[in-house]
Amino acid sequence: MQAPAPAEMHPDVVARLLGREPRVRDMRAARDFVRGKTVLVTGAGGSIGSELCRELAAMGCRRLIALDHSDHALIDLHEALGETRTQIVDVLCDVRDAQRLAAAFERTRPDVVIHAAALKHVHMGERHPGESVLTNLIGVRNAVEAAAKAGVGHFLLISSDKAAAPGSVMGASKRLAELYLRTVGAGSDMRALSVRFGNVLGSKGSVAPLFARQIAAGGPITVTHPDMRRYFMTVQEAVQLILLVLAKGEAESATYLLDMGEPVRIMDIARRMIEAAGTMTPVIVTGLREGEKLDEELFDDFEDVEPAAIDGVSRIRPASVDYAITAADIGELERVVRTQSDDIVRHRIFALLDGRLAQGVSDVG
Repeated sequence: MQAPAPAEMHPDVVARLLGREPRVRDMRAARDFVRGKTVLVTGAGGSIGSELCRELAAMGCRRLIALDHSDHALIDLHEALGETRTQIVDVLCDVRDAQRLAAAFERTRPDVVIHAAALKHVHMGERHPGESVLTNLIGVRNAVEAAAKAGVGHFLLISSDKAAAPGSVMGASKRLAELYLRTVGAGSDMRALSVRFGNVLGSKGSVAPLFARQIAAGGPITVTHPDMRRYFMTVQEAVQLILLVLAKGEAESATYLLDMGEPVRIMDIARRMIEAAGTMTPVIVTGLREGEKLDEELFDDFEDVEPAAIDGVSRIRPASVDYAITAADIGELERVVRTQSDDIVRHRIFALLDGRLAQGVSDVG
């Protein structure tokens, strides 16, 4: 029996996989915020980006600028959106290309930018650290600078729980991007925000679609460690968080975090999907991959957490104003990425992050 894709599962099954009921929110404030605006989404063809585009079009934004480096992804997005009153403009562009990105922003003049473009797989980031930095940090700098030059009023970065106490290049690049965004926001009229996600249930490359394919093929299901746990959210929760933070978040730069309940064991996800499919699919343990941790954290000792104005959402701020990352810092790291070996890149990204955090601790002390 073929396991259904997560998006097709009964709500009770989704709740069992999450270990909690999915949050359903009042989105009227988000609709009011979006209506009449031009919104640009980078990484528009990805799991989060495409769902964002669907929701933005449904909410009645004036123009939707869908930017992605994949022509296939943009074609698929157009087909998925179908007929809509919202004007859809696709932009085939890589966020690593600063000049073309700036030209695209200047041409389309968005009011709001949602930056979803990212390389998200931890073990791939460990194997290709330079590529991870180029997309997850250099790409963010390029998008922020392009947005500021184009007069964008609101910029939101999609980050990750792996940015807390980062043990991987992917997590470190996301944390540096968050800190850079705070630095920009402190000296700009552009409102610069970020949201920190856990694992998105059913997104491309996540465990639920993988397990569904493995069950359909008769198994086995592969789990890296029997005690690995992760925070999970649905793609709808992720999109709601993004849009509500834009609509109701403060003007001051901050990182926002959804209450995702308790972390769920990946092994439990596998067993619940096997049960839902009505099969006896075997499970094998393959071992942790490079950069992976048994447990992810949502924040760490270098951060302060407080309730936000949005129900079920917290606001994270650095514990010190000295945890700042500048465009010059990123420019120097880019030079290293483009001229040095992966080992040096890996060392330098953590040296930059650790140096900033240590400086902040010293100044606080």
